[in-house]
Amino acid sequence: MKNSVKSERKRNRRSILLLAGLLAGGIGIGTLSNVLTSEDKLPVASDAVTGTPDFDGRAQLNAMSQIEDISIYDADVEESVIHFYVTVRYGSEARGTNHTFSEVNNVVRFADGAHVENDVYAEALVQVGDETGPVAGMFGYGETESNATIRVRGSSSTAARVKSYKLSLDENAGTWRGQSNIALNKHAYEPTRLRNKLYFDLLKEIPEVPSIRTQFVVLHIKDETSGATEFIDYGLYTQAEVPTKKYLRNHGMDADGYLYKVIAFNWETNEAIKNTDDPDYDAVAMETVISNRGREDNEKLIKLVEAVNDKSLDINEILDTYFDRENYVTWLAYNILMGNMDTTMQNYYLYSPLNGDKWYFIPWDGDASLTWVQREATGEAKDYGAWECGISNYWNILLHQRYLKYASNREELAGKVENLYKRINESLDDRVKKYDAVVSPYVLSMPDLLYLGATPEERAYYVSSLKESLTVSYEKFRASLVALMPFWSYAVVQEDGNIVFSWGEAFDFQGKTLTYDLTVSRYPDMREPVLEANHISTFSYTLSEKELPAGKYYIRMVARSSDGRSVGTCNKISVDGIAYPGVLDFVIE
Repeated sequence: MKNSVKSERKRNRRSILLLAGLLAGGIGIGTLSNVLTSEDKLPVASDAVTGTPDFDGRAQLNAMSQIEDISIYDADVEESVIHFYVTVRYGSEARGTNHTFSEVNNVVRFADGAHVENDVYAEALVQVGDETGPVAGMFGYGETESNATIRVRGSSSTAARVKSYKLSLDENAGTWRGQSNIALNKHAYEPTRLRNKLYFDLLKEIPEVPSIRTQFVVLHIKDETSGATEFIDYGLYTQAEVPTKKYLRNHGMDADGYLYKVIAFNWETNEAIKNTDDPDYDAVAMETVISNRGREDNEKLIKLVEAVNDKSLDINEILDTYFDRENYVTWLAYNILMGNMDTTMQNYYLYSPLNGDKWYFIPWDGDASLTWVQREATGEAKDYGAWECGISNYWNILLHQRYLKYASNREELAGKVENLYKRINESLDDRVKKYDAVVSPYVLSMPDLLYLGATPEERAYYVSSLKESLTVSYEKFRASLVALMPFWSYAVVQEDGNIVFSWGEAFDFQGKTLTYDLTVSRYPDMREPVLEANHISTFSYTLSEKELPAGKYYIRMVARSSDGRSVGTCNKISVDGIAYPGVLDFVIE
């Protein structure tokens, strides 16, 4: 009897494993009704391999052509606006919410050019409704007790006059649209106030890369910490779904899998990235590079980084083993085409299912997309190096550089960009017009108009130029395919009575001979140079300390090819609020 029960358990377990494997491989429930019709169609377990299926479910999982359940977007009404009513309250010391709303708003989470964790929370009652107030049947209606915390979100944007907020719903509060972390983005430096939503809504139609749900929101705040008794209109925001374990579950992905938010990660080995059981593991240090938002085990990530850094392995083998190639190439092509430059070391997530080998890119933050024309109009274009576009922008990231060195891979990427450009170009104008019809009445009235950062006429021009910016991104990408790839100037060193300048190597896909020009000046705009050395064929230049008096100097390096092409360095400094791309400063003592 015992053996009979044991055998039955084996059969049941194997049936479950087979079902999971077939589902992962794309076989639907209807098909399964025909597949599992008799006992002899199930694999028979032997005592030696009890519970182990004789088919490769992992391979089926790795071969999935689409990891996201796109039905999650079916209920979205992209041009709708909902209203959030948030009552801010002074909380308790035990919860860390014993702060006023003024204290929350005065937090800055960016210092010395980098993000810093500096979170101040207050309690909040979150309710959802329409322009008349909270609505019956919607989240928080009729509640009187606090159900969330509130803090400012973002990094450099926390210094802006208008703030973005993160609402974290309490565990017993339930969820709003399956979400408990609600990001409300003001996009303080983006006067169209529609680019972020546009970025993610366009992405919903590109199945190779998961997107996130977004919603136009009008935020109303009643600040009880200052004695307010009425809600104040804070204007238009874009709510953006935060990739969390709940996000994975809602999008049909593996909530027990691996999920990381990339903070400042260039794909090189990093001492801060250690497994949780390593005696030297420092969670705070690792959070400055890449933040674990999923399974508490970093071993799989470490193996991935080690593989990318192993120069003995072909990068194409690495891609096909550790990544979903279509996801990676499409993610790269989409961000290049949208001109979303700040995606080299941050602004994306990495996800891998628990029982799969593949890693997937999930985008995050697209409010800097389609800005080329606006930058030219405002003069901001001069703040960027000529290489900060197309494939050149990604050259100094190890993973991307190794991929791009292959001509066949550049052709693959070009084909993907071409395809996306045609698809997006066809529908972009109509979508922008629909979104602008929703957004304009809010951003061109108070309170948004006060801190819009542009006149209504300027904003209208920026909105009308979004399609043109798409074309500019496309053309810059095509040009980057034949451009020299950028390099770095290294810190100037004084040693043995000499001054030593050194730099990395520029790269030419065409294999032309490259030389380097060195210019030194006392001014960051490089006028009145005190030293010029041209046609250097090595990667360093030395001169006596006697040739440069003590003081502060600036250096600019330019690589030139034998057929007349050139590229500057990736260095960039800011002096008195003015950016100088391709320039590095140093001091002679």
